[in-house]
Parts: sequence; C-alpha cells; structure tokens
Amino acid sequence: MASVRIVEFRGFKLCLNDQTYEPSDDTDILLNLLKVGKGEKVLDMGSGSGILGIWSLIMGGKVIFVDINPYATTSTLCSLKVNNLYNSPNYLGVLNCDLLSCLRKYDFDVAIFNPPYLPVEEYNEWIGYSWSGGKDGSKVLVDFLKTVKANRIYTLYSSLSDEDRILYAINKGRFKISQKYEKVIGYERLIGLELVKEDDKGSFSRA
Repeated sequence: MASVRIVEFRGFKLCLNDQTYEPSDDTDILLNLLKVGKGEKVLDMGSGSGILGIWSLIMGGKVIFVDINPYATTSTLCSLKVNNLYNSPNYLGVLNCDLLSCLRKYDFDVAIFNPPYLPVEEYNEWIGYSWSGGKDGSKVLVDFLKTVKANRIYTLYSSLSDEDRILYAINKGRFKISQKYEKVIGYERLIGLELVKEDDKGSFSRA
C-alpha cells in the first residue's frame, strides 16, 4: 500500500500517494472555469486527489467520483474525509472503473475531466494512467466525449495532443465551446474548455 501524505491546494487538504496525480497547473485551469449550480448532478471523472469534485460539492453540486486507478480512489475518499465532506448528503460515492464503463446509463448536468493528455503510453504503474493519453495524446478524452451524457463538460487538452481529433469529437458530440482558457507552461500550451451541449432544437442549453 502506498504511503499517504497530506498537501494543501486552494485551501483544501488533499490526500496523495506516489500513485496519485498531484494537482498542478491543469487543475488550476479547470478550477478557474468550473461553475456548478446548487443541486446539479456532477461527474468527477479521473478524480485523483478529489479536488475538482470537492470544489463542486462546496458549490452545491451532487457529486460522484470515478477513477480507474485504485490508489486514486483511495486518495479521493481520504480527501473527502479530511475535509469533512464524506458525510455530506451531496456526496454520491466513489467508483473504481474505466471511464464510463460503470455509468453508461446515467445522465449528468456537469461532467469534469482532467484527462491524460500526453502522447505517451506508460502503463507499467498506476500513476502512468494520469498522463498517458495514447499515441497522439487524445485517445482517452475522445473516448470520454463519445460516451458521456452531460449538459456541460469542463475538460482540458495540451498542444502536444491531436487537437483536430479532439475538436472533431466535440463537434460530433454536439457540443459548443462556450469558454476557453489557455496557459503556456514551458514547451506546451494547456487549453481548458467549457463545453455546452446542443439540445434537440439546435440551440444550446445553459446553466
């Protein structure tokens, strides 16, 4: 079992271990974009430390956390407990599964996903799932966009990813980019997005 350490990020205590992704600039980008209304059903996909879902709980969302990495789901549970949110009526649970394989039938108001976006395939340790986005860096995000059912999505990709493939998946899923936030970090550019789902009448749903 990986040893646990506590860090502070944006005023919250977070539980981490050597197999769980530590919040960084990409997390900050999503937190700056994220809006959740009271009572909205929220999916925190790839929850890691749990910070994005915890932020959503504080804003009044009803949140379920999902991660393929069992060490990450352990971190999420620990973070909920140390922030006194484990017994919140808006906390809906933590699931250990691959993307939406355990939630295909469910619809959400909001889905949040800080996906693995680097063009690498490093799966020899669980932590590698945090950054391995496939050969072109877009595979995991594109697979998510194909299956998620949500009115709004907050997600992110890198200039190292296949941007054309990602934008095609956004359009094919009938989403519109309603907000965009970019930040240059070293040799790459991170692009945070708020996506809004087009309704059956061709207009776009709003929070």
